[in-house]
Amino acid sequence: MSASKADAREGKKLVARYLAFLKPYRYVLLLIVLLGILQFSVPMIGPWMTKILIDEVLPGHETAWTLGSVIAVMAFVYAFGIAVSFIRNRTTFKLGNRMVYDVRHQLYTHMQKLSQRYYDNRQVGSIVTRIMNDVNGAQNLINGGVINLVIDLFLIVFAGALLFKLHWQLAVLSLWLLPLHYLSFANMNVRIRLAWRSVHRQMERLQGVLVERIGGMKVVQAFSQERKEMERFEKQAKQHISHANRAHLLGNLLGIMSQSFSQLGNLIIWLAGGLLVLKGEFTIGALVAFQAYLAQLYGPISRFAEANATIQNSLSNIERVFEVFDIEPDIVVKQAPVRLPAAKGLVTFENVSFTYVTERPQTQAQSKSGDPDLVDMAKPEKAFYWIPPKTRPDPPPTISEQKTALLNVSFTALPGQVIALVGPSGAGKSTLINLIPRFYDPDEGTVYLDGIDLKDLHLDDLRRQIAVVLQDNILFSGTIYENIVYGKPEASREEVIAAAEAANAHSFIAEMDLGYETIVGERGVRLSGGQKQRIAIARALLKDPRILILDEATSALDAESEALVTSALERLMKDRTTFVIAHRLATVVRADQILVLDQGGIAERGSHQELLAKGGLYRQLYEKQLKAMRPEQLDKPDLPRAL
Repeated sequence: MSASKADAREGKKLVARYLAFLKPYRYVLLLIVLLGILQFSVPMIGPWMTKILIDEVLPGHETAWTLGSVIAVMAFVYAFGIAVSFIRNRTTFKLGNRMVYDVRHQLYTHMQKLSQRYYDNRQVGSIVTRIMNDVNGAQNLINGGVINLVIDLFLIVFAGALLFKLHWQLAVLSLWLLPLHYLSFANMNVRIRLAWRSVHRQMERLQGVLVERIGGMKVVQAFSQERKEMERFEKQAKQHISHANRAHLLGNLLGIMSQSFSQLGNLIIWLAGGLLVLKGEFTIGALVAFQAYLAQLYGPISRFAEANATIQNSLSNIERVFEVFDIEPDIVVKQAPVRLPAAKGLVTFENVSFTYVTERPQTQAQSKSGDPDLVDMAKPEKAFYWIPPKTRPDPPPTISEQKTALLNVSFTALPGQVIALVGPSGAGKSTLINLIPRFYDPDEGTVYLDGIDLKDLHLDDLRRQIAVVLQDNILFSGTIYENIVYGKPEASREEVIAAAEAANAHSFIAEMDLGYETIVGERGVRLSGGQKQRIAIARALLKDPRILILDEATSALDAESEALVTSALERLMKDRTTFVIAHRLATVVRADQILVLDQGGIAERGSHQELLAKGGLYRQLYEKQLKAMRPEQLDKPDLPRAL
């Protein structure tokens, strides 16, 4: 198969995949097409009535038609066209909006199935661009593209048939311009598609940086980088505008070319038809009608040229949408998973290894200047094409980096035990706990819950058993009540309050004017660090998990907040299998089992006293951090056994 045929098939496949979303609405789509055919075909009666008016009625020849009857028919045709146009436009708009909802819903659902690997390698803003901007842009393929093409095909057939009926020689003459239209589309379409592709890629880069910087505005302002960030924004925004202007210019140029060809065709027909009229071989009314039908023939071509920029823009949007759909989730739930409504909390790691694979854009290939903020305008390989060239996108070039995070890790956590994970930064502690709720799957080895491979469990059952409390917990914009109940949506208000009381959060919530209806702001910005932590603990308590993961849950708090959070965590940890990450070793001395990780492996394991006696890495870390502490501080009865 030739490359051109393969590329054409690929383009058709892309559109076909997108149009599959129309399947539930096929009868609505059929109605729209029928209305469109009526909208454009019924007015074709008008030119024929004009011919009758000029050649028969106005000269006073004997005919069954009268001036009143001709005008009445023409009035009905015009009114009918207006009514059908209104109904069709309204139905098409509603269908387009419904399809946007369906595509966006399925895309967001698909994204929720992707593991953290996908999100580790992408900016939040670039992901949002796919869900919002690209799906909206794809809608235009339906509103102003494919449906109109189908309708215009019928219109071309009707108009062509009437042209040949009026005068077949003139009809043949009017078709000689079609090769010019074909060559203009073949050469301009590829340029327009590539231009819009560059527009969207630059917008993704712009929005990715913008969302990231707005989220970190406190850091930007703290380091007085407002001017630098503004310059960066202006540079990216100007590049985006430059690409958009070129895309619009190319689309406008194609429209002008198509319009020029049509006008040239009209002049040729006026000349040839006029000569026939002068020779008495053609009537004036027939020539006027022929020109009207010729406009109906050239009209779809001109409309397509005008809408072509929108269609190419939509196709580039569709390409980007399906780039995400084509990413296979690497966290897969088996077709017949094991159900585990209530776990005991026995966690086992058996020869587990894991390697992070990070992909980042190869900026030199995106911009000749090497500027990572800019995307150069994509250009076709040739200056002229006889056959439409490849337009399907190549994925943006990336550089892959690998880092081994865990290597042959094996241990067992018994139900109700506290497992402390310590070690230098980058030793693999966070990676280990991320494997428990299957945020990632190990490359080698197996993780078990109650003796069942996590890959065999239903993902909902697994994550229902687990709660996570982080150093910087994420609260969603909304009320305090909404954030707590997020852990158990079906919980009663009494259960929410009880969880807040157990988390030492009820007292400060009650002091607020709106109590549990207080808005926390995005990421809980209106609350202190200690307050956010206690709400996160209340959320975890309400979930009542069998497995608890604490990742530096108290390290960023002041002394008063730490005491309150520590007390709440002590209640939360009771009778649960708990994994604790802490750099401050004083908070893990009473753990049932301490795992000392170094360079992805378990360097040491045991209790606090056993590890001190070994005189290895744990003792070195302990002596560095606690050398200045008085021994009696470690023996205070109110100190929790692990945090």
